[in-house]
Amino acid sequence: MDDPLNRTERKSRARRARPWLLGVLLVVMLATGLTLNFAVGREIAAPDWLRSRITDKINRDMDGMSLHFADMAILMDSDWVPRLSLRGVELRDASGVTLASLSNARSRVALGPLLQGKLQPAEIALSGARLTLRRSTDGAVGLTVGEAAPTVERAPNMAALVGHMDDLLQRPHFAELRIVDADNLSLRYEDARAGRAWSVDGGRVTLTRDGEDLTLRGGFALLGARAYATTLEMNYQGRIGHVAGELGVSFEDMPARDIAGQNPALSWLAALDAPISGSVRASVNDSGALSRLSATLDIGAGAVQPHAGARPVAFSEARTYFTYDPAQQLLRFDEVTVDSQWVKARINGQAHLVGMEEGWPRELLGQFRVSDLTASPERYFAQPVSLDAAMMDLRLRMNPFQLSIGQLALSDGEERLLFEGELSAGPEGWRVALDGWRDHLGLERLLELWPLRDVAPKAREWVGKNVRRASVSNAQFALRIEPGQRPDLFLGFDYEGLETRFIKEVPHIVGASGHASLFADRFAITADQGHIGAAQGGRIDIAGTSFIIPDVHIKRGPAQARIRTDSTITAALSLLDEEPFRFMTKAGMPVTLADGRAQVAGRLDFLLKPDLQPDEVAFDVAGTLRDVRSETLVEGRVLAAPELTLRAANDGLSIEGEGRIGRVPVTALWSSALGPEGGGESHLTGDIELSERFADEFGIGLPPGSLSGAGRADLDITLQRGAPGAFELRSDLAGVGLALPALGWNFAQGARGNLEVTGQLGQPPQIDRIALDAGGLQAQGDVVLNADGTLERARFNRVRLQEWFSAPVELVGRGAARVPQVLVSGGTLDLRKSSFGPRAGGGGGGSSSDPAQRAGPVSLVLDRLQISDGIALTGFRADFDMSKGTSGSFTGRVNGGPAVQGAILPKAGDSAIRILSGDAGGVMAAAGLLKQARDGRMDLALVPTGETGVYDGQLTVRNVRLKDAPAMAELLNTISVIGLLEQLSGEGIHFSEVIARFKLTPDHLTLLSGSAVGASMGISMDGYYDLNSGRMDMQGVVSPFFMLNGMGGLFTRRGEGLVGMNYTLRGTAANPDVDVNPLSVLTPGVFRQLFRRPPPGEDGPGSPALRENDR
Repeated sequence: MDDPLNRTERKSRARRARPWLLGVLLVVMLATGLTLNFAVGREIAAPDWLRSRITDKINRDMDGMSLHFADMAILMDSDWVPRLSLRGVELRDASGVTLASLSNARSRVALGPLLQGKLQPAEIALSGARLTLRRSTDGAVGLTVGEAAPTVERAPNMAALVGHMDDLLQRPHFAELRIVDADNLSLRYEDARAGRAWSVDGGRVTLTRDGEDLTLRGGFALLGARAYATTLEMNYQGRIGHVAGELGVSFEDMPARDIAGQNPALSWLAALDAPISGSVRASVNDSGALSRLSATLDIGAGAVQPHAGARPVAFSEARTYFTYDPAQQLLRFDEVTVDSQWVKARINGQAHLVGMEEGWPRELLGQFRVSDLTASPERYFAQPVSLDAAMMDLRLRMNPFQLSIGQLALSDGEERLLFEGELSAGPEGWRVALDGWRDHLGLERLLELWPLRDVAPKAREWVGKNVRRASVSNAQFALRIEPGQRPDLFLGFDYEGLETRFIKEVPHIVGASGHASLFADRFAITADQGHIGAAQGGRIDIAGTSFIIPDVHIKRGPAQARIRTDSTITAALSLLDEEPFRFMTKAGMPVTLADGRAQVAGRLDFLLKPDLQPDEVAFDVAGTLRDVRSETLVEGRVLAAPELTLRAANDGLSIEGEGRIGRVPVTALWSSALGPEGGGESHLTGDIELSERFADEFGIGLPPGSLSGAGRADLDITLQRGAPGAFELRSDLAGVGLALPALGWNFAQGARGNLEVTGQLGQPPQIDRIALDAGGLQAQGDVVLNADGTLERARFNRVRLQEWFSAPVELVGRGAARVPQVLVSGGTLDLRKSSFGPRAGGGGGGSSSDPAQRAGPVSLVLDRLQISDGIALTGFRADFDMSKGTSGSFTGRVNGGPAVQGAILPKAGDSAIRILSGDAGGVMAAAGLLKQARDGRMDLALVPTGETGVYDGQLTVRNVRLKDAPAMAELLNTISVIGLLEQLSGEGIHFSEVIARFKLTPDHLTLLSGSAVGASMGISMDGYYDLNSGRMDMQGVVSPFFMLNGMGGLFTRRGEGLVGMNYTLRGTAANPDVDVNPLSVLTPGVFRQLFRRPPPGEDGPGSPALRENDR
């Protein structure tokens, strides 16, 4: 124990030792001074005992860790402050595991503690340290010093790690430490959250202590595979014993993605591929958490490229200043400026970080305001596009990248352009879904906002060149982009007040309103209303017309105009005749082809190219024409129709439908080839009503009433530019009734035949050929009309009527409403089978009460007029008036022999015939009635009975002689009248008068009563004569010496005397069979009929069957 006695003793010894100690101290100090003066600036290797003592002193305060080094030296600087130099330094834990290693370390020893026997560093200089900084996925960081060494320090974040340095400085061993300077550092930063690692060499870090204040500064340079180097400077300010502090980082040309992964507030930079220069300052609170962050970033030229597979969107530069409040998880962007070849803008706003409960944001929700917005990509817009401002709400998802635009409102003057959509990027590339709207837009502004390329450039080019003015409303925009596919763009808008053209040189569309759209590369603009001012015919309403570009990406690609018009026909045809088409001009037709209304629909296909040629336009147009009237389609005629169908195409122009030519109903198709191959020729085909009004309209010149009923005829008209139209007409005459009153010919409406008419239209029309085959009538000829359309002459080179008429016929006009004259020149006429003559002019041709309109004059010049089988008139000449039945005179020769003359007069609705001749014997001989008759004058009357070819006749012959008549000779021989036989064989028997009444049919002549009287004899006769075989069956009385015997004729028949003999005469005239009853001479004349049959027509049998004579 320490008692007072001991203390007094020690004090006494100390007082005695002081002088000695002061001397020793002075000697040591002198020696030390001399030594130190010699050692200034030189390293002196520490002896082992000193190394051991220093090592023990340092490790005493290491809390279980130990410091080891390969070499130690002491350096005295000029300031006489000793420094400790260590090489091959290692820091080990209690188990001997190396925690850190340094190649070189220096420390300036604090002089005050050193004088007190304490070894405390005042400055530490480190060199060649290898540091590894690791950040885990949760954001925690760990520091490793040396290679393959365990982590020596951990912290929840980078700021907290720096803040933990004061733990070291609070240790007593480092109480005097003021500066720690580390150079030639090698740092490897491994970021598990970002999945990347960085390495830097030659770094320098300086820690300065000023009282309780700490300042940390450092600088690094990062070299990589990029064309630029990244430099990084950092500083930290804090207080010992406090985690809170301020951390600042400045950098130059650091890749955006390297920055984005270091802090949630910077995560949005991950979408950029660009170098960034700037600074970031952060505040750390006492809990080690980030309390505030602010950043100023200058982003160099680069691109927005969230993924390597996405096409980069380049920009020139950008700048931003923002702050981040971790408590609110709010980013405030005070300024963002963007400058690129696409856009220049100034932006401010804020964004919330969503998902920070996991330590890293999943997305950003932001609201921003854009000002000074100008879009000016090179050659993308016609001129830079400036907008007043923009407001946008967006959501940005980080991984995978997805930008959702809730609303982007662009202010453009008094209008707003609204957008919404979504953009995402992945390995395959960009995906874009963007929709936009705008209420109103002028044409000029539309073209300013419509890009020159990428967005339907051909459609924009067409609008720019062809649309003169328009007001756009309700504009809609949609863009869809999928990787590996062409962008799918939709643009739609309504418009009004549009003035445009769809083909160069075609009149403009004006006053149009409607809708336009661009979808699936197809641009279409449709007019709900509007009109075209045609050169002729007034306005053309084009409601429903559209213009289409099927693929806007094809250069000089195809385009299509779908036309719907409502106008006058003239206006529609005028449009078709505009350049470059000239369809009507090529067809040789005027645009004033017809009057009426036209509703047309069709399409034009062509290429969007300059100098478009007509043959490069394919078109197909169809329409409806109403209330049509044309005096051009059928020259000289008015064509009218309530409705027709129009079609126009490259191969031709056609009009089809039902109408009337004049008063005649017609169903027709008019067509014309277009182009040079058409030669100005067009055709009108169809069928037309065949009736009396057709003949009147086209001036056929047939007698009134010749046509009845109505049928159809096929009509073909060829119209040649500069020439009259040529027509052809064909009909089977079904439903048509025909009549030729002059020939007594009729054709029933229910029958069929054939009619062909060809000619040329004009004033008057020309009928080159008319051919008729109907009801047994065959005729072929031509018709010539007068200038007023009336008949001048119709010539038929051969007319055949059944079997009874064959002759050339000519109809000669006699003026309007008058039946033409009929001229027959040559040919034959057979009265046995004909209906010609008696009833021909009796009104069978029509119902007119005017005789001039029922039938006209007929002039016949026939080679042969067949009256019966054996009787014909040759060289027949006749002139008949048919107006009141057949009347007129004629001449001819009987069977080519003696001449006759005669007349025909109307009789009871028929015609009676009277024939006169000065050679009665010759006529009867030529007719085969009495070949041995000579001389005499004949008067023959034929009166129609009402039956065809049957006449009641009366023959009167005076002063005729009968010579060498076999039948008469046989008769006289039988009754043995020698004188009369001699007379017969001589000059002949003279009869002063021959009278006969008979009935003439086509086959027989029935002699009702006949008598011949002369001075020598009288004879009566009645009976039958077969005209076909020449056989006869006659009976009568022969009275010789008639001059005397005839005195008793008062009681007998004409030609019979008081004394006479009955006879019969059968057989032929050349070989007669005569039978005489001699006893009849004893019978008075009044009783003579008791011995013979009754004469024909007097209760007797009809015509007997005439048999061949057996003899």
